Amino acid sequence: MYPWLIPDWQALSQSAVAGRLGHAWLLLGEAGLGKEQLAERLARLHLCHHPQQGEPCGHCHACQLADKGNHPDLCIIPGDSKTIGVDAVRELGSRLQRSAQLGHGKVVIIPDAERMTEAAANALLKTLEEPAGDSLLLLIASQISRLLPTIRSRCHKHVCHIPPEPVTLNWLAEQGHPATQAQVRICQGAPLRVLDYLAQQQDKARQDLLGGFVQLSQEPTRITALCSLLGQETQTRLHWLQLLLCDALKTQAGCGHQQLAMPDLAGLSHALAEGHSSERLLDAEQRLVSLKEACQPGQLSNPTIHLMNWLSQWL
Repeated sequence: MYPWLIPDWQALSQSAVAGRLGHAWLLLGEAGLGKEQLAERLARLHLCHHPQQGEPCGHCHACQLADKGNHPDLCIIPGDSKTIGVDAVRELGSRLQRSAQLGHGKVVIIPDAERMTEAAANALLKTLEEPAGDSLLLLIASQISRLLPTIRSRCHKHVCHIPPEPVTLNWLAEQGHPATQAQVRICQGAPLRVLDYLAQQQDKARQDLLGGFVQLSQEPTRITALCSLLGQETQTRLHWLQLLLCDALKTQAGCGHQQLAMPDLAGLSHALAEGHSSERLLDAEQRLVSLKEACQPGQLSNPTIHLMNWLSQWL
């Protein structure tokens, strides 16, 4: 178990031992915290034939099947598609209605539950309203606002918090991936997100994108190339832009380098702060927040138009 999740696991395990687990949980927190690990551990505890002090025994037939990834009463929705459709959710409901093959209940895990379409969410709502037998639904989400209020109200909720920066930095160093404070902040403190950032060597992409943005006012012909860069991994790159604009506003307010989200790019923040008014930076940042929301996966058929509009307004 990831070290920062141990307190979360202890709280969930205690609920299970006390018989307060209920039939549905919503595990919340930033992407990159490893909430899936919590859900899988809780599923194993629920299905285990001989749990010991709030832990799955690891030796019974149910635990052995779970270790091999083929427990017949455990279903995990794949996380590789942009959306979760109504047919997939209806199939889950049908599976939950059947008798448990090993006699210790059934568990469904839905990673990134905010991917559900409206029809899928309504279908899940019916399952939540009429839970079948000893079933347990575990929904994992990073953006609770994108879930129906009726779904949120029918689930117990557990929020996983970002670990302190030293915890993240020490863990990454132990994994052989030393990181900087700036890299941790760029990834909003989520350790697994930092690990992915380092593995993909994204520092250069970030520096190129943000350097090009700062130069855009002097070289407007860069706009097409910059828009193309934003079209790749859009949410991540819009987040970098937002951090840069916020750092420029912090610089104007007199904040030091260590108070910036990206102290390694303080020169770019300083250039924006000197070249543009606070009103312009704030307006661009607020429009960027709306743009990020509009460009969520599955929201727009052609986000490039919206990206170009934002860049054109900045010019």
